[in-house]
Amino acid sequence: MKSRRAFLIEPHQMEIREVDVSPGPGEVMVKIAVCGLCNWEQNHWHGLLGTPPQPLGHEWAGEVVELGEGIDDMALGDQVTGFLTGQHGFSDYACAPRGSYFKLAPTVNPTDALGEPLACVTNVVRASEPQVGDFGVILGCGPMGLWCTQILKGNLLAGLIAVDTQDWRLDLARKYGATHTINPQSEDAVVRLGEITDGHLADFVIEGTGVPGVLQQACSYLRTGQGRLSVMSSHEEAGPAFDWRDLIGKGLQIRGTHPAWAQSMPEELRRAVHLLNQGVFQMDDIITHRFPLANIQEAMESLEHKPEGFLKGAVMP
Repeated sequence: MKSRRAFLIEPHQMEIREVDVSPGPGEVMVKIAVCGLCNWEQNHWHGLLGTPPQPLGHEWAGEVVELGEGIDDMALGDQVTGFLTGQHGFSDYACAPRGSYFKLAPTVNPTDALGEPLACVTNVVRASEPQVGDFGVILGCGPMGLWCTQILKGNLLAGLIAVDTQDWRLDLARKYGATHTINPQSEDAVVRLGEITDGHLADFVIEGTGVPGVLQQACSYLRTGQGRLSVMSSHEEAGPAFDWRDLIGKGLQIRGTHPAWAQSMPEELRRAVHLLNQGVFQMDDIITHRFPLANIQEAMESLEHKPEGFLKGAVMP
């Protein structure tokens, strides 16, 4: 099958090329319906990771259009999401190996089914170990922070506090289940957090800002005695000097909750797709910008220089 595929040919420059795609044994070929733009890919975009020319795109969903040898658990026309063989998501067609994808429910719109980042979200939340009666903080209300909020809302926690410097993102956090919101530019976040929690502070903080300097601030939100900081963001550069005294004095834990933390990312994907199929994850207000594959250069530039109101971008081949 002939397919268009986007390649990063040098830093800050994308090019669409034609490639041949066919499923190998144990693979399915998928017609890509959507592929999200991920902040982590800016490491490639800026020349920090990989060697051009390199394909990009890993947050995909689509329709099974061809079965490789040995595939008997899928049918043509099934809608799936998951992990690909390589970063080939910015394509018309791509292949995925057995066990790396899961079927979407008929009620799920595949153009909203970004399985890979949702698997990362389930990994982050589980690594944060939310307990009955905990106070949790979501620090940074981008897409990942808002998806974490959607999982954590409900009756498990004593409070779910969203922290961000943009009020419109805080409004979304409340819509998705945050019990309280704090804008640290207009109030003292630690003082306000103490008021909300009757002086207890947070049992866990999920950091989703991508700003290394915020990690010190995150430690000040945590209670004494094994408070847990989950670093969810992909940080492009080294942060400033870190003052360890707060961490040592409080007995805090810092966890790098990226895929390397998970025992099995396919297992995290399985959990995420079940939640997606049950309607836990909402996309309408989160995927704010959509681009045809032909406009991949514009799409990547928008990821680097986010326009007003940008939360999440996606490419629609």
